[in-house]
Amino acid sequence: MNEIKKIDKEMDQFVVIGLGRFGKSVALTLASLGKEVLVLDTHPDAIKQIENQVSSAVVCDSTATDVLHSLGVQNFDCVINCIGEDMQASILTTLICKELGVKYIVAKAQTEQHKKVLEKIGADMVVFPETYMGRKVASTLANPSQNVILSLTADFKIVEMATPDIWVDRSLGDMNIRNKYKITIIFIKRENEIISPEQSTVILKGDTLIVAGETSKINALSNKTKDVLDAHQSLKDALDE
Repeated sequence: MNEIKKIDKEMDQFVVIGLGRFGKSVALTLASLGKEVLVLDTHPDAIKQIENQVSSAVVCDSTATDVLHSLGVQNFDCVINCIGEDMQASILTTLICKELGVKYIVAKAQTEQHKKVLEKIGADMVVFPETYMGRKVASTLANPSQNVILSLTADFKIVEMATPDIWVDRSLGDMNIRNKYKITIIFIKRENEIISPEQSTVILKGDTLIVAGETSKINALSNKTKDVLDAHQSLKDALDE
């Protein structure tokens, strides 16, 4: 398995190829961060929907070397190949970008075999957005009292979770949470307010906690609450990603 190439500097210029759900989300997020974004797609309707929200948008065939060269994709910091079901187009686009000397190439894969081919021809990072989304949805449905924000390892994660019933109206100092439960509360979300907790902070019913710790410790704790997060919103967020 190839190692993901290290990103050693901030990137400011991006090409996003393919405007499916994933590609559009990537392009709009980069644009919202103030990055220069050129989007390419073969469908005029897809380009029309996004052209006013990114730096440039072009209807073209990304499997044509002369087209990508004329657009100057080789001068951008990163190309993100989001082509979905057309595996041949995905592979050929990645190969052309590599041959043109693109500095960093991210490519979306549909299968493990597709991933291996993309890595073999030079993709620096290969992602499985559908797999991630599937895990996110399954996790939310299986345990609606928590929403995984980041899995740092298989055994350690950061999650958003409902307040355990036994913590309501008690201060963090009184409960000695870090020593007793082996987790750390990073933030408390209370309606529209974000609270950076101190030992004197009292947890209220309805608070949402952002916690970090071992997966087994967090799971055991989340099972102690009858409250759940807004599963509908969590699923919508997952699907929007």
